[in-house]
Parts: sequence; structure tokens; C-alpha cells
Amino acid sequence: KKTRRARGGALALAFLGVGLAVCAAEVAPPKVDFVGKTSYQEISVDPQLPQANGQPDVRALRSQVLLMQAEGIADKLTQFIKESQNQVAWTTQLPPTAGTEQRRIDALRLLRQTPAITELSHLDAEGKEFLKVSRLAMDVVGSGTDYSKEAKFTETVAKKIYYGPVYMRRESEPYMTLGMAGSRLAGVSVVELNLKPMWDIVQQTKVGDHGVAYVVDAEGRVIAHPDFSVGKSLRDVSSLAQVQEARTTPSTGSVRMARDMNDQEVVVVYARVAGPGWLVFVELPIGEWTKN
Repeated sequence: KKTRRARGGALALAFLGVGLAVCAAEVAPPKVDFVGKTSYQEISVDPQLPQANGQPDVRALRSQVLLMQAEGIADKLTQFIKESQNQVAWTTQLPPTAGTEQRRIDALRLLRQTPAITELSHLDAEGKEFLKVSRLAMDVVGSGTDYSKEAKFTETVAKKIYYGPVYMRRESEPYMTLGMAGSRLAGVSVVELNLKPMWDIVQQTKVGDHGVAYVVDAEGRVIAHPDFSVGKSLRDVSSLAQVQEARTTPSTGSVRMARDMNDQEVVVVYARVAGPGWLVFVELPIGEWTKN
């Protein structure tokens, strides 16, 4: 009986190995583009092509890992933004007749439930602030401050949602203004969103031995980087060829050879963050990508 069981187990493992090999053969290999200032050269890297030692091309395998890392970070950031939006959305559903005290209680509840939101302002249908609740300052009721000409009101009303530019608060942590609108009479809810979780996600991502992952906003500025000094300075990398391409074309999923912000040769891949138009870049030094 033990012999029969052993043979059965061996056959099962053999079939499993064949199945995994078939699945691996069906994986579409990534493409590698050489990014230049005026020309592009595309090369396919097939992980199934054996090298001299009979092993798959390690460059293609590393490229797939880079792509998965970029998409993984982008998915986490998309989920973070979406959850924050869902929390803010219900504050826009209150009827116009809701009293200020009821709105204040709901705003305090929102701040307790969503640690990343540090401040909530309610603007009426004319763009005037009638309530502000904050973790960092005193609550204000009935200030009447007019924001009717500012983007956080005009664009929120026009598009129902507004993603403001990333800024540094007290030169220490990144923030973004997020606006959401309900009915025209209900006005607009505007929150200040702490983006430190984005820094944590990037910081915890290990890219090979000397690689790096970072996030660029819609304006081409670095808003998250393992080197905090780069992230805090909101360094402009819009002139990089890979950033220009990512901002102007909808393509994604290809691995490219390019120059990084320090003018070093790297292999880079990017993924998009749904909503605010951010881009996640994952880079690996060319020498590390090609080594066996």
C-alpha cells in the first residue's frame, strides 16, 4: 500500500509540473523599449528562449517582476484614494436643511474613521465656507470665506470631484486637497488628505539590490521616493524621456531602457494610478538587470 501511494504521489507531482510548465509557456513576455529623445527601438525579450546553460532569460523574468511591482503599487494607491473618496462621499448626501451642528458631528465622525483626512470644510452652493473641522486647528463655524473662484470649488462643481496638486505641509508630509460635490444645493465637501501612506508603500517596496520605486504626479513632480529629500523637494522630472512618454501616451506594460534622474542607465517600467493621474515608476540599474 505504501508503494502504491508513493507511485500515486509521484504521478500527481509529475502532472502538476507539466501543468505549471504549460501555464508558464502561455505567459506573454514583456517588451523592452529603448527610450531616446527622438527615437524608440523596441526589442522583445522572451523568458522561454534558453540561454547557453539552458535556463530562461533572466532579464525577461526580472522585467516581469518590475512590472508586477509597479502595478502592485499603483493598485494600492488607487485603493487608498478610492476608500478616501467613499468616506467623503456620504458627507455630500446630507440635505441642504441639515443643521450646522449635525454636519459638525458627522465631520468629527469622518475624521475618526479616516485617519488620513486631517481637515474637512463644507462650502455652500455659492462657494462660501460655513463649517471647518480640523485635527490641526480650531474648528470654525460660519466663517463665510469665499472660495467661489478657486479650483477646489469650481472644478468640484463642474466635475463632481477634484484632485488638487500635491503640496508639502510644514515641509514634512505630503498632502492633497480632495473635493467632492453632491447636489447643487448641498454644496461641496473639501478635505485635506495626508498622503504619508503613499510614502510608506514606496519605502517598503524593495526593487532588486539597488533599484527604486517612486511616484510622479500629473505635473511631472516626484511626490513619493525612498529618499525622503527627493520626495519632500517635489523634484521636477518632467524632462525625463520615460516620464514624457508616460504622460502623453496611454500605453503601459512595457519595460524601457532610459536615463534616470541622476543620468544613470536604468531599466524602467511604469503603471498608472486611477483618479489623480499619478504614475508609478520602478527602475533597476542596467547592470543589475543584465547580470546572470
